[in-house]
Amino acid sequence: MVTLKLGTRPPWLGLGAAVWLQIASGNGYNFPLYSHSLKSVLGFNQRQVTMLGVANDIGENIGILPGIVCNKFPPWVVLIFGAVACFLGYGVLWLAVSQTVQSLPYWVLWLALCLATNSSAWIGTAVLVTNMRNFPLSRGTVAGILKGYGGLSAAVYTEVFGVLLQNSSPKFLMFLTVGIPLGILDTKQPLLEPSPSTSNLGSFHESDSALDLDMLLAVGEGAVKKKRRPRRGEDFKFGEAFIKADFWLLFLVYFAGVGTGVTVLNNLAQIGIAQGTHDTTILLSLFSFCNFVGRLGGGAVSEHFVRSKTIPRTMWMTITQVVMVITYLLFASAIDGTLYVATAILESAMVPNPLPWLTFLVLAGVCTIGTVLSIVLTKRIKPVYEMLYAGGSFRLPQSSGH
Repeated sequence: MVTLKLGTRPPWLGLGAAVWLQIASGNGYNFPLYSHSLKSVLGFNQRQVTMLGVANDIGENIGILPGIVCNKFPPWVVLIFGAVACFLGYGVLWLAVSQTVQSLPYWVLWLALCLATNSSAWIGTAVLVTNMRNFPLSRGTVAGILKGYGGLSAAVYTEVFGVLLQNSSPKFLMFLTVGIPLGILDTKQPLLEPSPSTSNLGSFHESDSALDLDMLLAVGEGAVKKKRRPRRGEDFKFGEAFIKADFWLLFLVYFAGVGTGVTVLNNLAQIGIAQGTHDTTILLSLFSFCNFVGRLGGGAVSEHFVRSKTIPRTMWMTITQVVMVITYLLFASAIDGTLYVATAILESAMVPNPLPWLTFLVLAGVCTIGTVLSIVLTKRIKPVYEMLYAGGSFRLPQSSGH
């Protein structure tokens, strides 16, 4: 059985806290819930609201700074930064929507929204990096669990918005301003520092593990005398990883692949209205649930086949791209009854997010996992597609009042 040192915490305790933090980190999905209030209360047009959506996506996906901080400081410092960003960003939005402060400049709201959603990058980086270090032999399963709950957060926030807050945007923004930072402060304790590696490398450990470690160190002593570049599967420094073709290949796959799916997601409400569905919260809830299933399955399934059949995770990335092509054809056909089916398939296939991350982790190791993982967090490239399609085909009718 695993023996923990006095004062240490089992890694499963940190994983339990990480699940709640991952749900909280999905605040970037909430923009459709209060964007209409920004438009009606502040008098914005559709293009201005779309550009606020760009700010929402930029903030959510800027993860370089959180990665650098996570490499140099303990996880609780990263979480504190996320809590402060959430409080300040959503606080400014609440002041504007509740009309507590009149006539805030548009650029202030743009920066505030960018800062608010950037909190998800800080939270997600701290959570993922800590648990990747705590469970080095179960990265696929753990990453799938965490990213799955991150996808489920949209449904949780939708229920809070509709049931507890009676569809009130000012109340919802106040909840985001105060509730998320308080939740972070309440659950950060189990993530104060990663668990010792001796407590999570497996289910059973012998009492002479320290002797085994000494033997491994003695055997490997000569391996570091000759300096050479690391090979695949070994530890990479940041600069070495940044110039590897594998890194940029994964980046381009996400740019061209997942980015198209996010374009559909950001226009999901308009697509639903164009096909005669006026209650778009159903689509958002369906998206969230299927997103959860896709993320969870992406980690567990890929981990199983990597271990049992040595099928690389990049193969599953290719399969999901084929499924997404079929889904786009269903959306374009506008056949009755296919909207919900296409939404479910898209969100199940679009974000088996652990696959590219885990592939890169196998290539690069965990030496600079904080920085490298956050670089890959720029995956979705939402802002590029939103700016390209801000005036796209799916527009609200002028008589709809939106």
